[in-house]
Amino acid sequence: MAEKSHCMYFVKKKKRYCRMTVKKGNKFCGEHQEDSLDSLDCLDKQKFQNKRIKCPLDPTHTCYESKISKHLKVCNAKRLIDTQPSFIVKGINSNEICETLQRVPLSELNELIINTVIDKIKNVYEKLPEFPEIILEHQILKDKINDVSCGKIVKKHLIQNSSLLSHLECANLIKDNTCFIEFGAGKGKLTYWLGQIIKNKKDCCILLIDRSSYRHKSDNKLKNEQSALIIERIRTDIADLKLNAISTIQKFKNKVGIAKHLCGAATDLTLSCLVHAMQNEPKCNVIGLIIAFCCHHKCEYKSYVGKDFLKQCGFIPSEFTILCSIASWATCGSVLNKEIETSKTQNNIKNISTNIKTLTSNEKENIGRKAKSILNWGRLEYLKNVGFQSNLIYYTTSDVSLENMCIITTKTQI
Repeated sequence: MAEKSHCMYFVKKKKRYCRMTVKKGNKFCGEHQEDSLDSLDCLDKQKFQNKRIKCPLDPTHTCYESKISKHLKVCNAKRLIDTQPSFIVKGINSNEICETLQRVPLSELNELIINTVIDKIKNVYEKLPEFPEIILEHQILKDKINDVSCGKIVKKHLIQNSSLLSHLECANLIKDNTCFIEFGAGKGKLTYWLGQIIKNKKDCCILLIDRSSYRHKSDNKLKNEQSALIIERIRTDIADLKLNAISTIQKFKNKVGIAKHLCGAATDLTLSCLVHAMQNEPKCNVIGLIIAFCCHHKCEYKSYVGKDFLKQCGFIPSEFTILCSIASWATCGSVLNKEIETSKTQNNIKNISTNIKTLTSNEKENIGRKAKSILNWGRLEYLKNVGFQSNLIYYTTSDVSLENMCIITTKTQI
């Protein structure tokens, strides 16, 4: 049996040659054919006159240029577009008009620019109120948390869910005739315990939103346990979700948003989604939400809802990506030797302005937390301007999760 020949394209990221097989007489597979044309001589290029191009519907795959018309008729991406429900509207919750700012690593920026942003962070944070630490525990999760067979990581998530759901109840957001919407639901762990709490409520529904598909979802387990509770999962990007067009939730009087560790831009897209639904449809009564923040370094300027607040604080648009990068200092590194840090602090205690080179690990972590709080406060101001009353609190301790701040929001008049 003749030995199969493999693609001769070197994949730099994987530090090896592509392992796809190629047709007899060819050197490269279809995917790497176009990328490799520059490395071929004139005779070899003649073999590739029928080059491959990126699919106009989905640039993650390619097709032959001469067969593009035929490909577009059968492309899986076209099938998805043709079958999209009415509640998916491309980019409805993202600000497409706003410029997308290019993120530049802090290591490549001028130190004076970084120091200027750090000084602004310190000045703005001084004007913010102190955020309380309010850690609660819900009775429904108490036995599970105290179970000795429960693993350490699982227990940490249970502790967070317990506090968040208890705050949800204390905020009077668990009512009859309510649809609870979990954004970035993942495997639905938060939804499962919420289901245990509301199983005796009248006319309730849980809607789970996530752009990915997961195995072993907890909402499936909840469906098997509860017959009266309506549970539905929708797979879509939050940026494209027109909430008030979902038929399932229209019959419920109240809507409540929940999320745990919703990464960066997804938090802002969620806030925009809920506010747009409320503003465009008076009957869409969003009475409140609770969101535990996460990954502020993944925030995007075009979707961030607190732009007006940052502008009032003196931040310019080009400083936004720097602010987000600095926010990562709160969670990205370990503390250096205390004696070294103490020495550095004592030597530089007379410095009035910030110098990034002299900052210790502890100081960077502290500045990072301040940057996170500023980004979160911008979100609070946005909700305040559209008729909500919000509070920022630490809902769990930092040893349980470094991302331990959440926002609790209720309508001014419920």
